[in-house]
Amino acid sequence: MVMEFTMESSALGVPKAILHDILARLPDKEAAKTIALSKTWREYSFPNLSVHWEYFFTEDDVPQGESHRFSGLDNLIDYVTKRLLRLRDQGLALEEFKLNLGDLVDPTLVSLHLDQWIRMVCESGVKVLELDLSADHGRWDLPLCAIEANSLTKLELGEGIRIDQEFLKHSMKLSSMKMLSLTRVLFTHEGVIEHLISHCPLTEHLTVDHCYVYNHLSLEVPLESLFLYGLQLQKLKEVDLQGIQEVYIDSPNLENLRYEPLDFNAPFKLDFNSCTTLRSLLLMRLQYTANADNWFLELFSKHPFLESLEIFACSVFERINISSAQL
Repeated sequence: MVMEFTMESSALGVPKAILHDILARLPDKEAAKTIALSKTWREYSFPNLSVHWEYFFTEDDVPQGESHRFSGLDNLIDYVTKRLLRLRDQGLALEEFKLNLGDLVDPTLVSLHLDQWIRMVCESGVKVLELDLSADHGRWDLPLCAIEANSLTKLELGEGIRIDQEFLKHSMKLSSMKMLSLTRVLFTHEGVIEHLISHCPLTEHLTVDHCYVYNHLSLEVPLESLFLYGLQLQKLKEVDLQGIQEVYIDSPNLENLRYEPLDFNAPFKLDFNSCTTLRSLLLMRLQYTANADNWFLELFSKHPFLESLEIFACSVFERINISSAQL
């Protein structure tokens, strides 16, 4: 079926923009097969670029010597650079850019290349940007151009990434963002994370998972509190917060909330009273507190539309009294 479609499309002289769009809608493997079947298709680059460190080297390469390791890294750099340059030369947009460098790659060794790649994908109108680097060797500073890409609909940042307080001085243009995920990201100032979230007014899905900030000694410490008050998050429907001890959320249309504190053995603070449309709540690893019973009773009175409640590995309640027609 793929071969028939490929040959017919090539024969009909379909414009390259349409061929490009067709490739963008295919799964990665099917797109690769399609490109391999015809010289005409091979002239066009697959618009979704997904690169994982395992494609270029494995953990078995490391004990054999650093030369194997850097050879694989050189291949990765060469591959990504050529693909992005080819897209740019053809004047085609990159739909998705996903990069996972794993624990075998020091992000500081490829920082200049990373800067170049992000600049190129942002200029091409990228919609999905997913970056996961290694945090074992160092951190790479996310360039400012990433917050100026108004084409982005999904931004997913993982380990090995640092966001500087310089971001506070620049206006952001993430007006199309619908999904924002931050996992083990380092923020040099605690106000940067809230500043970033506040400039994504159309975000529907938000994840903040065990992120870090610098303390007064310039040491990385876990983010202890997150204030999502007054940020105009009218579209926010789903929030996943892990590794944060104090959370304050003001989102009138929130439907799903998942929460896990940083310290399982310390009191937590979770304030989402204004989220009156909440339908699903997942609580994980909460510690027992004296006011737990009252907190639970107020939960149902303040959230009358709650339909699903999950409690996992919690010692916060010795006894639970539930009275809810909706649950």
